[in-house]
Amino acid sequence: MKFKETLINFIFPPTCPLCGDVIAGGRDAVCGECRPMIEYPREPLCLRCGCEITDAEQALCADCSSHTRSYVKGFPAMKYQYPLDESIAAFKYHNEREHAVFYANEIVRRHGKTLLGLGIDTMIPIPVHKKKLQKRGYNQAEVLAAALSDRLSIPVETELLVRAVNTEPQKSLDPEHREQNLKKAFQCTKKSVSYKKVLLVDDIYTTGATIEACTKCLHAAGIPEVYYTSVAIGTGA
Repeated sequence: MKFKETLINFIFPPTCPLCGDVIAGGRDAVCGECRPMIEYPREPLCLRCGCEITDAEQALCADCSSHTRSYVKGFPAMKYQYPLDESIAAFKYHNEREHAVFYANEIVRRHGKTLLGLGIDTMIPIPVHKKKLQKRGYNQAEVLAAALSDRLSIPVETELLVRAVNTEPQKSLDPEHREQNLKKAFQCTKKSVSYKKVLLVDDIYTTGATIEACTKCLHAAGIPEVYYTSVAIGTGA
């Protein structure tokens, strides 16, 4: 096994998932220049979405205080800023699927023990519409969920939640229109399931509109507790 890995690394040397430079470490490693540039949400944190808040006496951020949040709690790993933003774009749009190893390791490093302690029944990657899937060739959230499953031994469910409407890209819309854009966008393929606790998996959490829409679908299918994790949390949270 070590010989095979050594041969693969010789032919296809590992690169930093943030800048693309060849590195000496494994495929989850980050180069010395990029590592200090990664920023993580620091306490005090919003007790719902997990973003930074400025007032330690407040339980929720302004966004979670003013919008409905049906999920229980969120577990974002890093802040959505340079150079992570460019890394996620490459992961999402340019087939750099190997970045999922680094992302999954960061999520597990920061939240692994907590997630395992929740007793999650299954992980559900945020689905993409079949037209986008055909064009892109893969669902980046599903790739991330698979990498997390390898590390947490939590199964992945890809059949229950589907994207029924091919909506406009969320990044081009303001918070209010994001919510409108996602109404009826997701559907559950079963009216009733036995899961009690599920973990939604996505690449970026910005306003929470996508997670909220998915959570409502899962609640309608009889799942009482929904959590989420993401590679990054954006400034809109």
